[in-house]
Amino acid sequence: MSFRIQRATAAHVDVICDIERTAVQLFRDHPAWRFYSRLSIPKDLLAEEIRRGFVWVALDEASGDVVGFVWLDVELHSDVVSLAEIDVLPEFHRRGIGSALLEHACAWAQEKGYRRMDLGTLPDVPWNAPFYTRHGFVVVDKNDPAYAYALERDRENGFPQELRVFMSRSLSA
Repeated sequence: MSFRIQRATAAHVDVICDIERTAVQLFRDHPAWRFYSRLSIPKDLLAEEIRRGFVWVALDEASGDVVGFVWLDVELHSDVVSLAEIDVLPEFHRRGIGSALLEHACAWAQEKGYRRMDLGTLPDVPWNAPFYTRHGFVVVDKNDPAYAYALERDRENGFPQELRVFMSRSLSA
């Protein structure tokens, strides 16, 4: 399967939300399910971030369908960008789409002068922390003041800290 990555448009809002809800179903048997199942992407916020240029989609070349997306949060620090969300439809897993989306986002952030990308994830799910580790992310101390913003965001969302790790990747040249 071949695919291409392009900036998301306003026309992609609903399909991105559908992809995210479909991907969340993969966590049904995980302790995080009760937290993931009650959160969903706010469409108005997603539309604004698309307008600002911080969301990209992966399109199946044959059908033109959106099969995955990545969304960056750039409001946190002047030189640090956060991975807000990345999802690929389950039927398109293990085809390099998630890796390509992640590397595209990292390359964009590095080009824009960000020095680090941060994220919060589950340590025990293969397509979470182990996936990010393969892409140069390392687990960091979530109590380090540099990650206070992420810890606060998780707390605001009611996410239990024992289920999460924070990871970071240097984007230096």
